[in-house]
Amino acid sequence: MPSALAQGLSAQAGQAGAVVFAPAPVLSLPEDYFPQLRELLAAALRESPRMLLARLDLDAAAGERTQARSGLYPSVSSTVRGVFTSDIRRDLPGSTEATKTYYDVGLSQPVFHWGEKRNTARIGDIRSAIAERDYAEGYRLLAREIRQGYLDLIVLKSRLAGARFMRGQAEEALKAAEARAKVGAIAEGELFGPQIALEQATLGEGSAELAFITARDQLEALTGKPAPAEAELPDELPKIETSNAAASDGLLAEFLAEPEPSTPALETLREQVEVAQLTYKNQKTRLRPKLSFVLGVSQDEQSYTLNNAQRYGVTSRYVGLQVSWSIFDGWATRGAVRSSLARLRQAQARYAQARSTAPRAAQASARALGLAQRQMQINDRLLVASADGLRIHEADFAAGRTASDAVAQARAGYYQARASANAARLNFLMGQVDLVSQIDRDPLIENLPRP
Repeated sequence: MPSALAQGLSAQAGQAGAVVFAPAPVLSLPEDYFPQLRELLAAALRESPRMLLARLDLDAAAGERTQARSGLYPSVSSTVRGVFTSDIRRDLPGSTEATKTYYDVGLSQPVFHWGEKRNTARIGDIRSAIAERDYAEGYRLLAREIRQGYLDLIVLKSRLAGARFMRGQAEEALKAAEARAKVGAIAEGELFGPQIALEQATLGEGSAELAFITARDQLEALTGKPAPAEAELPDELPKIETSNAAASDGLLAEFLAEPEPSTPALETLREQVEVAQLTYKNQKTRLRPKLSFVLGVSQDEQSYTLNNAQRYGVTSRYVGLQVSWSIFDGWATRGAVRSSLARLRQAQARYAQARSTAPRAAQASARALGLAQRQMQINDRLLVASADGLRIHEADFAAGRTASDAVAQARAGYYQARASANAARLNFLMGQVDLVSQIDRDPLIENLPRP
């Protein structure tokens, strides 16, 4: 009777021997096929060590934004000093002792600083926005690694199954050779080949197991939670339907039609240009007079009358305008202006370069996706042929028309074809991830909750 594997292949003939999942949306990403992967991605946002550090960066950026905006608001300061003095006067006998209290409480509000305070506040807002975008971009990169790592586990599990089968076949071949040598059908020296074959198959199985364990450890480090066990993973990647593959062309055309392509990297570079412009404007105001409103109260000691030993505590209340003007600073401002202008030109050049390369990078991702699709279709056809061949050999063996060695060889070929098909499907799925990332259309990032 045909084996369970052969029965499964017969039921899946014409579908590359693969498990076919329910239809998924256009340009489906790996998590659309694997709910387990979607859970890992959600958990990584909360528990991944990398994202925990990224949230601290956001907190730091929020604090820096508050500091940058502080120049727009009044500042209040105070000083208080209490002292006991003993003065020996040459014109008076003995000493004069007194307890003195000095204080000054003042409020200052910038009125006209040539836009410097407003520019600084704007710089803080921009840098805070960049930090939030860096947070999202960091999660995008992490999500790509998790997607790749999870799919790698499935591919490695498939390869491990093939390696275990080959090791089992090598054990059976050695046992058969030892039995023949025991009855004198072959010489003892002829056991060397089967023995070496078993050692190589055992080594191959060990290497496959090590690769699988290493991949699991890496996925755990990325997500911050235990990775799926081997039994929890599917045996293979699903057969990917590509009837709607033209959708990638539509997304690319939409991206290329934008007058200003919008990607996280380009937006960050664009905002860095604005920061450089505002910094340049601020540096140009360093030698200009600054006007502020001041209000306060102070207490000091002053001497009146002809008797200098007689002292009075004087409390003063003041309100008015204060002008501060740095007239000459040793050409420090000239150097700062020159430096900030050069950095502005650098930022503009970096943005222009990235702006010109963004369409080409998107087109390259689309071409790579097309090649991955063609390779996947070829490997799927080879898997169908291998599955059909194994099914035929199983049927011939059941009918007594072929030997078990032919069935074993066909099954080994099927495992190899399945591993190749899995690798090709992985490349196609990750090609879709790269494309939507390149043109900023990844739904995982579009729906990212703000921390």
